Parts: sequence; structure tokens; C-alpha cells
Amino acid sequence: MGMPEYEDFLDLAERYGEVRLDTTMTFTDFSERLAPFPPRALPRLAALGDRVLLGTDFPNIPYPYLHQLHALERLDLGDDWLRAVCHDNAARLFGL
Repeated sequence: MGMPEYEDFLDLAERYGEVRLDTTMTFTDFSERLAPFPPRALPRLAALGDRVLLGTDFPNIPYPYLHQLHALERLDLGDDWLRAVCHDNAARLFGL
């Protein structure tokens, strides 16, 4: 996601169709304290939902694994967006 330059990385993804963004640490309580995602950029994130991939860096993260999933869910971008980010986008990218 380009933390903390979120909007610059959204620009890149919007400009170049093969750019993918991953969610590692983004949206978690840990990262939101240090570098919050700008709420005004949520519609852009929603529109790029087919190119966002779940990233975890597990086990090298300062919070429980499940918290990353809860953080994505609380964005409230819908079940289809969440399913795409957590599974479908990576499956398509890797031809699974």
C-alpha cells in the first residue's frame, strides 16, 4: 500500500494496470497509530479492489495474524472486495 505514501501508490496503481498493492500491516491498529490511511482515499482503494492482495508478513508482525483480517473487514468495503483481497486476486495473479 506504500505506507505512509498511500495516495502516491494509489496513483501508481491507477496509472499502471499491472501494479498490485499489498495490505501488509496497513489498516491495523499498530499502523493506524503511526501512519493512518486517509479516509478520503477509501473510494480509490475500493475501485482498485481487483489489484489489492492480502499481505501479512506473518510471523514477523507486532500483532496477532487475525487482527490483519479484522482490520480489512472493518474498512467496510463489502464482502466481494474482502474476498477478492484475501483470496481471488492472488489466485488469479498466480493462475490458481
